Amino acid sequence: MTANPRFCGIDTGERCALAVRERGGEAARWVYFEAPPIERLVERCGRIFAHLGVEGMVIDGGPHTQAARAVHDLLPAGAFLWRHTEGEMAVKEAEFLHVSRRHVRLNREELLDLLVEEFHQEAAPVRWPRPRTEQEEALLGAVEAQLMNLRKSRRGNGERPFRYERNENHFGFACAFAKLAEELLEREGGLAPHAGATLLPAPSGGPGGTEGARRIFRRD
Repeated sequence: MTANPRFCGIDTGERCALAVRERGGEAARWVYFEAPPIERLVERCGRIFAHLGVEGMVIDGGPHTQAARAVHDLLPAGAFLWRHTEGEMAVKEAEFLHVSRRHVRLNREELLDLLVEEFHQEAAPVRWPRPRTEQEEALLGAVEAQLMNLRKSRRGNGERPFRYERNENHFGFACAFAKLAEELLEREGGLAPHAGATLLPAPSGGPGGTEGARRIFRRD
C-alpha cells in the first residue's frame, strides 16, 4: 500500500456513479467523482484506476453483472463485487467461467451507515475536490445533494424501524462502496487502522438525519 492509498466505489445503472477517496490524516479526502454511462464504464475505470492509482474498489454486482465483472478484473487484487443480503457481512470467493472473484455481502442499511457515521465524526469536515469548471461544479453539487438525501424515516417495526429513504442517492452508494473498500483492505491487514474519532449523536439534518440539512463538506 502507498502512503495515502485511494479507493473507488461504483454504483451501477444506465448512468453510473463513481467516487474515489484518499486515506490520509483524520478526515476523508474525496479526490474524484464521475457519472459515466454504463456502456463506457469499463473504459473509464481503466483510465481512472491507472491515473489516480486506485488500490481498492467495491462495485455494485447488479443489475449490470457483466460490466461489474469486467471492472473487477481491472483490479483483481483489490476489488470486490457487492450484493445486498441480510445478516452479518460476509466475504467469499466465487468462480465464474474459471475466473475467481471476491464478493462482499452486506445489507444496504449497514453499508450506508458506514458512510454516514463517518460524516458525524468529531473531526474535520469531509474534504471535497475544488471544482475547476462549471461542469465540475454542477457534478459536485449533484453529489452533495444526493448525499443529503441519505435520510432515515420510520418504515416499519422490529429491530430497524428507521431505514434510509428510497430516493436518488447513487453517489451516496458510490461513496459508501469506496468507504467499504477501505474497510475491507484494512481487515485484510493491508492497512493500519484509523487513529479513531468519537462519534457524535446523529444531527437532525444532513446525511443520516431525519429533516433539514447542514453543510459538512469542505472544498479543498
